[in-house]
Amino acid sequence: MEELKSVAREALDTFQSIDRAASKMLSERGLNLGALAVVNQATAEAIAANMHQRNLDRTSNLHELRRKPAIARLVIADEDDQQETLYIAPNAEVSIPGVKLCSYLNNAGKGKLASFNPGDGTNIKLPTGVRYFEVLEKVTFDPICETGDWDARPAIAFKPQGKAQSIKSLRAILRDAGVPEEEIDAMESWASSDQDDGNVFEGIAHQARTAMELRLAPLLDKFQSEIFRLPISSRIAVMGPPGTGKTTTMVTRLRQKLDFAHLDDEELQLVQEPDAAGLDHPDSWILFTPTELLRLYVKEALGRKGVPVHDQRLRTWDDYRREVARNNLRILQTGTGSGLTIRDDDALLAPGTLTDQVAWFEAFDAFQRDLFIRQIAVEAERLAKSDDARISIIGRRIGEAVDRAGGDILRLLGEIAGQTDDLRAFANGLSEGIRRDIASPGNGFVKSDPGFMDALVNFVTDLKQSGDDVDEEDEDADEDDDAANAQSLEGRKLAVDIFRKAMRTLAMSQATGRKPGATSRAAKIAALITERGLDLPDLSQTGRILILQRAARRIARAPGAFIGSMPLRYRRFRRSMRSEGKWYGETPTSARVAHPAEIDLIILAMLRAARDFDADRLLTSRLSPDRRPPILDSIAALRRNQVLVDEVTDFSPLQLAAIAALSAPSTEAVFLSGDFNQRLTVQGLRSEEDLDWSVPGVDVHSIAVSYRQSRKLAAYARALARKQGAIIEDRAPDYGENLGFDPVCGTDLDTDEKRAEWLARRIREIEAIGNGTLPTVAVLVSDKDAVETLTEHLDRELAKTNLRARAYSAGNAIGHSQDVRVFSIEHIKGLEFEAVFFADVDRLAEAQPALFDRYIYVGATRAATFLGLTCSAPRLPDELVGAELSYGQSW
Repeated sequence: MEELKSVAREALDTFQSIDRAASKMLSERGLNLGALAVVNQATAEAIAANMHQRNLDRTSNLHELRRKPAIARLVIADEDDQQETLYIAPNAEVSIPGVKLCSYLNNAGKGKLASFNPGDGTNIKLPTGVRYFEVLEKVTFDPICETGDWDARPAIAFKPQGKAQSIKSLRAILRDAGVPEEEIDAMESWASSDQDDGNVFEGIAHQARTAMELRLAPLLDKFQSEIFRLPISSRIAVMGPPGTGKTTTMVTRLRQKLDFAHLDDEELQLVQEPDAAGLDHPDSWILFTPTELLRLYVKEALGRKGVPVHDQRLRTWDDYRREVARNNLRILQTGTGSGLTIRDDDALLAPGTLTDQVAWFEAFDAFQRDLFIRQIAVEAERLAKSDDARISIIGRRIGEAVDRAGGDILRLLGEIAGQTDDLRAFANGLSEGIRRDIASPGNGFVKSDPGFMDALVNFVTDLKQSGDDVDEEDEDADEDDDAANAQSLEGRKLAVDIFRKAMRTLAMSQATGRKPGATSRAAKIAALITERGLDLPDLSQTGRILILQRAARRIARAPGAFIGSMPLRYRRFRRSMRSEGKWYGETPTSARVAHPAEIDLIILAMLRAARDFDADRLLTSRLSPDRRPPILDSIAALRRNQVLVDEVTDFSPLQLAAIAALSAPSTEAVFLSGDFNQRLTVQGLRSEEDLDWSVPGVDVHSIAVSYRQSRKLAAYARALARKQGAIIEDRAPDYGENLGFDPVCGTDLDTDEKRAEWLARRIREIEAIGNGTLPTVAVLVSDKDAVETLTEHLDRELAKTNLRARAYSAGNAIGHSQDVRVFSIEHIKGLEFEAVFFADVDRLAEAQPALFDRYIYVGATRAATFLGLTCSAPRLPDELVGAELSYGQSW
């Protein structure tokens, strides 16, 4: 005890000294250009921005230091047995005479020793060389300052052998240590005088969750510490059972890697420039979660860790897919452009497509690459047959380049890039004559039929209102350079534009003998002309010129079209595969309709193609800046220095591969966390093979020490997993003391009234066990339509003790700390509560037979101490019955 008193006195004095030093530094001026002897005006703006960011980091770190001056005290010894005492700060260091202070997040120092237990050691790289250090003593703190006096509640002293010692209050230890009376809170001393014997005890008491938030340990274990300290250029997947600190490791890594002060020189070189979107490194990151509720949960955790967050950095894939596919990649229909429309209907795809997405993507990728090369070859042959000797030579050159490329598209595009100026000059030289010839029929129709234009305007209006103004036949045709301007046309100008495009299509069909499709705009406008007693013009000669012009333009545009026209080639692939009965199910009424997974496939194809394009130095060097395809810049602006994914197994291989392609080429930084046994989606990742395909070069780190659950609930979860055929390799922490309780079960609860009454009794039991404090409680409902009804009945039951039940059927809120939260099961991933109730497990077994075992396992592992199950039937489903699965009636 005397030793603890000495440590307590020293620690509290150190807290005060660190607080004062941080306050003093906050009052001082940070970095500025005036401190530099010489300022290069060409780089002054960038330097000033860098200084500004570092000042922001410094200020944030100092404020954090004032809130948490130190989180650990270590006594360490080097290889020469020289001992020293270190205090570990969360993320910053200040200079204090007589105190050695190290930042926990700094890789270049002794702070990482805080993750080791007494008796463990490691090599530390110091300015003088690498030396081995061993941890002799370790005390961790949760500092708190009330009315100007520092305390630690609790503090934990670890030992090389035996149980750790928990200290409820460091300040309470000093009451018997001869501390002057004025330094002790007299009222606190009096109030706790009858509890002195309980201030220090063996073991680590479980801290019940009283708020719905991720439990962020200030110190990670040595395995987690090694992971978050890996270089920023790493591709990491942290995989492990529930409660092993995967998300905490992710949050800690992001916090460290955003702060310039914690990056080494090699890392700084990778991120010192703004990214392609103009974002400085601290803003250049994006983190994905599978659900909105988990997004909010992680957002709150990041905020508590000192990471500034806004909604553009923390996303669900569903929202991100729609935004990017609509606004950046032009895959989806907009109000001013053509494209696909998302419909979440699995009948659009053949059975098995969603569970075999890698093969589906590779089939499309091979098809679209072959189609692209064949299109280039066809257009080159057309040019080669031209009467224009110069363009004929270019056509032959392109044809020879196709043969030389041997299927290597980037090599082919590199050769085409050298011919684009001549191709564009040829095509532009034909434009004036073509425009005149295409305009002529319309002018003639207006003269001979005064009502023609009104009829045309009405026709186009009906076409737009019906949503049938674009079809595949139209989209396969190329337009003039100013075609993009048509998106903003309306009324008569739009009618004229559509008419002239139809005349172009008609001219080329006459030249080739291939009629436009019956549902195409060209065919419909041709029908309108004949219905009004007018003769279709003979545009075959113009069509032959148009075909040459189109060929030249298609080849000249090939570098951009390889990526930008991916959606059109996908529609060709889909038509072809549907005719063969592969990959696709029922044919939708509109060719525009697409399943969300189809959009994922196109996004991935475009992102990977752009990445390959930018990585080819020869190709990019041959494209002058004004010839660089704009789509490349649009995609580059999506990339971030760090890309992170939580609950990665709920993402499909296509989604994850697309997310990985968002990492900046300079860093390639990807961080994933998840557990294959917790996959709750049919299309989610199923194996490490899926992971390797989606994120090439990923390094998988398995962690197994589970910190969330009591020993009894952890044993229940393991037994449940084994019964389902899964292999769980988790283990309790060395100092885990939370024995907990067996699960409880209520059967024959076949009405909401019965369920609510049973749940309310159990919740009151939990409150009584907690001496009147209700921890976080979640009720999981198998049917989202039943959430509101059960919540109403439960709220009435809980009102008797002034508690509330709140429904979160949409999974879009976190709620107040005292609320009993009622969720639909699809929102449970990644969350953690002190108590979890699973309502109507038998109905879930009937409704979700393919995923029932996973839902039960994931739901059971959300609970730290209390787990309850309700069943409408007289007995539980067979999956929940077994020798190792025991249940009580109450706690």
